[in-house]
Amino acid sequence: MVEIEGYSLRDDLAYSDRLLWIKKESDGTVSVGFSDMAQKLMGKIMFVRLPKSGTEVVVDKDFGTAESMKWVERLKSPISGVVKESNTVLRTRPKMVNEDPYGAWLIKITPTEKLESEISKLAQGENLENFLKEQIKDKVKK
Repeated sequence: MVEIEGYSLRDDLAYSDRLLWIKKESDGTVSVGFSDMAQKLMGKIMFVRLPKSGTEVVVDKDFGTAESMKWVERLKSPISGVVKESNTVLRTRPKMVNEDPYGAWLIKITPTEKLESEISKLAQGENLENFLKEQIKDKVKK
């Protein structure tokens, strides 16, 4: 775990510049969710709109929205593929994102053959500390 100024990133995940995490699952799918920093910046999540199973997602393109007391965040996919499952529990309990950002996944994607190339462009491993410092500088200390 990397923790700086009260923001934490799990070091077993990869992160997009929009502060979404991805995790490769044992069944070959990839889970996507909000990082701790993302949910703290947004504040209390009031509503999450996610795509249906079978929807194609493309890297850096919108796949849904999350609404908080502060703003509406357009969710951009960190990888390409087809949505296998959306976390329907979030429709009635969006606050799960705030309570457990690394447990409350948003969608599970069946990735394309570009997965490894797309993951290589995300922040992960030894780059996380610098990534988090830059995110704090850009998003918190303006």
